[in-house]
Amino acid sequence: MNKNKLTRISGVSDRITSTISVALVLFILGLVATINITFTGLERSVKEKIGFSVVLADTVTPAQISEIRRFCGSERYVKSYEYLSADDVLREETQGEGAALVEQLGFNPYAPMIDIKVTAEYAHPDSLACIIAAWEAMPLVEETSGNTEMAASLASNARVLNTVLLIIAATLLLISFVLINNTVRLTIYSRRFLIHTMKLVGATGGFIRRPFLWWNALQGVVAGIAGGGLLCALVVWSRQWYAPLGDLLPWSDVAVVLCSIPVLGVIICVVAALLATNRYLRSDYDGMFD
Repeated sequence: MNKNKLTRISGVSDRITSTISVALVLFILGLVATINITFTGLERSVKEKIGFSVVLADTVTPAQISEIRRFCGSERYVKSYEYLSADDVLREETQGEGAALVEQLGFNPYAPMIDIKVTAEYAHPDSLACIIAAWEAMPLVEETSGNTEMAASLASNARVLNTVLLIIAATLLLISFVLINNTVRLTIYSRRFLIHTMKLVGATGGFIRRPFLWWNALQGVVAGIAGGGLLCALVVWSRQWYAPLGDLLPWSDVAVVLCSIPVLGVIICVVAALLATNRYLRSDYDGMFD
């Protein structure tokens, strides 16, 4: 086997190794993004379980109840609502044993009510307090009750969690750039004498950079597709293993991450190649050994 063939085999091996390294780094970045999306979905799911109860007057008429239903259906802050008649409330509060209570008292002591769940955007203490205050001002409303303390606690915990996830994502992005930059630099380092030779024969900087940038752009695409494919397989397995994850991690959000991974791979690889190539373009022969 001649020397040129060995050199070509070594070059292909270096490129494959470099591409795999970049793919693994991009996979980790995509994994962090999907975890962030999952926690965001979980936060939204928990927020949409927050709401308040409205106790209506005993004198409320069916027409007024219909009007209240239409009002709930038209308000943006209402995620879902459930109307409970006085008999429904009696059954729930007494666990189906309300007949004896009614017989003893001679009347149903409970009033009709509406249980309202708000959307995630309005599940904040201030918003919830304003909404509850607006309901309390209605003439047909006897009483309202809502857990604003829970909303405040959830908002505080969500801010802390989002800050931690943002710091982790930024740190991993920086580490990923450093790792990919080092991988690309090592690849170009093995061809530094070729760069020097092209300089000696009069090749311009743009002419020398072009093949390195194109190759590393291609490497970013291939690595991004490989990393995205691995991430996609992990998401499919996770959704099968834990079915509720499908609601927390919708495919529309996963698709955005999968499309972003190759783009990010191209950007990082091209920037790293540009920096490494410019370094050797500015170096003299002695600098090739640094």
